[in-house]
Amino acid sequence: METRYVIVGGGGHALSVAEAALARGLPLLGYTSPKDEGELAPGIARLGDDSALRELDAANVRLLNGLGSAGRGMALRRDTYIHLRDAGLHFAELVHPAASVSPLLGHLGPAHQVLAGAAVNADVRSGENLLINTGAIVEHGCRIGSHCHIASGAVLCGDVTLGDAVHIGAGATVIQGIEIGSGAVIAAGAVITENVEPLTLVAGVPGKVKRKLEP
Repeated sequence: METRYVIVGGGGHALSVAEAALARGLPLLGYTSPKDEGELAPGIARLGDDSALRELDAANVRLLNGLGSAGRGMALRRDTYIHLRDAGLHFAELVHPAASVSPLLGHLGPAHQVLAGAAVNADVRSGENLLINTGAIVEHGCRIGSHCHIASGAVLCGDVTLGDAVHIGAGATVIQGIEIGSGAVIAAGAVITENVEPLTLVAGVPGKVKRKLEP
């Protein structure tokens, strides 16, 4: 039986995921969301909330994480992924055909997403459930934890290290060799020139600590 795909989530990121999936020719069965807002896009109907996933044949269905970083930040995307993964459902990787991912020495973990115009260069390695959004650049030698989001237009220069569940905001730049601890948030447009402690919000040019974050 042909593998079919279901998008988890019905918001803006889910629409971007749908576009990437369609660009790759993946057969979409539909999407799940707590709220019924009609079709996500023409022909992509709501199947119900996440409880509808229990009725699917897990052997022939793959999930695409359509949850972004708005609202609860990375927590909802991470927690939903872990819950469904541990329930025995399988998430697929998704790389837009207009993205570039170097195969040289690198390895992106399970369920990664690389959207249109993004570039991932040689020897980049990551944990699971990574989102590299539209037009982002991840340079050579970066090491990225699980559940991270590199937002649209952000740049990680060479040999940057990110812990788990780090959010790099849109248009931010992290210079080479920087280490950013787990749970940190880098604000949109920030320029990071020094290492960042875990659970820290950093903003500005150059980046300065604004406050500590709750676990």
